[in-house]
Amino acid sequence: MTTIITRTRNTSCHETHQRQSVSSHRSRKDNYSEIVNRTLHEHSSSSQTRPVTRNCIAINKAITQAKTTRQIFRIWQESSRNFNYVNIATTLNRLARFGIASNDTSIINDISHTLLQDNTSVLNECGPQEIANIVNAFAKLGIQNDRLFEALARHLLDSDARLLERCNSQHIANIVNAFAKLGIQNDALFKAAAQCLLASHARLLERCNSQEIANIVNAFAKLGIQNDALFVAAAQCLLASDARLLKECSPQHIANIVNAFAKLGIQNDRLFQAVARCLLTSDAQLLKRCNSQDIANIVNAFAKLGIRNDTFFQAAAQCLLNSDAQLLKKCNSQHIANIVNAFAKLGIQNDRLFQAVARCLLASNARLERCNSQDIANIVNAFAKLGIQNDRLFEAVAQCLLAADAQLLKRCNSQHIANIGNAFAKLGIQNDALFEAAAQRILASDARLLERSNSQHIANIAWAFIINHYCHHDLLQRLLAECFVRTSEFTEEQLWQLHQVWLSLSYEFPKTQVQWDLSLLAKIHKTILNPQTTTSNLQDDICDQLHNLGIRFTTEESIRGLPIDIALKDRPVLIEVHGPSHYLRGTHTLDGPSKFKQRILEKIKYKVHTIPYWEWHNFSNTMEKQAYLQRLLREESTR
Repeated sequence: MTTIITRTRNTSCHETHQRQSVSSHRSRKDNYSEIVNRTLHEHSSSSQTRPVTRNCIAINKAITQAKTTRQIFRIWQESSRNFNYVNIATTLNRLARFGIASNDTSIINDISHTLLQDNTSVLNECGPQEIANIVNAFAKLGIQNDRLFEALARHLLDSDARLLERCNSQHIANIVNAFAKLGIQNDALFKAAAQCLLASHARLLERCNSQEIANIVNAFAKLGIQNDALFVAAAQCLLASDARLLKECSPQHIANIVNAFAKLGIQNDRLFQAVARCLLTSDAQLLKRCNSQDIANIVNAFAKLGIRNDTFFQAAAQCLLNSDAQLLKKCNSQHIANIVNAFAKLGIQNDRLFQAVARCLLASNARLERCNSQDIANIVNAFAKLGIQNDRLFEAVAQCLLAADAQLLKRCNSQHIANIGNAFAKLGIQNDALFEAAAQRILASDARLLERSNSQHIANIAWAFIINHYCHHDLLQRLLAECFVRTSEFTEEQLWQLHQVWLSLSYEFPKTQVQWDLSLLAKIHKTILNPQTTTSNLQDDICDQLHNLGIRFTTEESIRGLPIDIALKDRPVLIEVHGPSHYLRGTHTLDGPSKFKQRILEKIKYKVHTIPYWEWHNFSNTMEKQAYLQRLLREESTR
């Protein structure tokens, strides 16, 4: 419990100012009420202060001995006229402990009014501890009072932040944490707090314990207040003396720390790798103490900053899967979305985890129905990124999006639709009803949704429809109209996507008339002139065998901008060499983009042969490989 250290003042309660020293806030074991009452008695008997009225002492004793919220309400109603700032701080502290109903906030309003009255000096006589207790109580109760918090911030910052400079590390941690919890932005206060923590070679920051550091960085991150110097110093404190302070962290502290760094995009590989080691040490004892939210936040932070640690991620997956996936089953939809999204972002495969996630989501309709549009978009996008097929899950997702007149789909923004469409397209899962409903969602209200889209969303949506072989004229026309005003924004990858849209409309849907911007087409043409091609050992081996057979061919060619593996010189025959990346994980099913490429080449009147990697790897010698190629090409020549 946060302790109150009282000061005296010259008021009707005859208090004068005197701070009580405390050796270390980390080692405080005194009971809250004992400290408050003892301090009040010391003030009243001190020869250096004016005596505190026995009434104030009695009030405080009654507050600390109260067992219910109602008892505290009664004390306030009977004696509020005689309350001093210690009584106010004590009242708020106790109410924060007991909690109050939403319809019982009148006492808080009364206290706020008392603190803000111009004709009293109650607020101005509050010290660091009282301010920390007051804002902490408001935050715990979830009651926002911007005017009071602004007044308290001004009080801390007056006279060159003299009062803030008297704060210890716990005061600062509680103050910034309270502002952040209630979402009250005060950049001047946070900047001054950082300066105090960093002054004299970060002396005050070095006195912080693990919880205080976690609360401080978390508060800055919650309000989006960037202070790289503070975060660098905080990391140094955590890593000092063989990461002693980091090793004292609880799972929640670690989750809050890494999450704060990730939210503000502050890269610190050394800290994150130390976090991973800390979680994995002693047979991953600390990791095993994590709850589902801790794991979700930690892996999500690693992924956001692109920091990869396969050993840690696999251990996290194992924790989620232990005891029949009990921890995974406790995850809410956001936790699941963050976890799978983190694995996918870093390209870390774990089929057992993903299939367990699918079973978890499919266990009951209610589980999937509790997902919001962003959760669903992140989940299906993660499966697609790693090429993990689960038709049952995707079918259930489509039904969920289309249920009740597509209410959930109607709540999707352009990014959600782009990610969902992309996922279905990459995995080659066709669902015309879903794509038609998505088109209607985008075109609704005169396609207002596209006004909030960026070039990536537009390119991804158009590409997804085409890859999935679903041509929607009105949607494509509207998307291309948006391209006209964003021509300069498209990246090379997005221009490649738009080129594939152009190929599909030209060869698969030639009767679909849409208007293309000439400058956009020129940019696309420039991009596809030099397609980037790489050859694999598998392709090199096949080329060697063709050469030994005397078959004339070319490599590293492109047809209509599509890179070709092998093209025969004497006939319109192509050989596509398909390694594992062309197939859905653990299957012999081609992914969506590979199917699309084959469709287009066949529309251009080429015969396309595919050589799957697993067939070629079955051959043990040159004779078997050459016989395979001869049989493949002989079949073609006899047709």
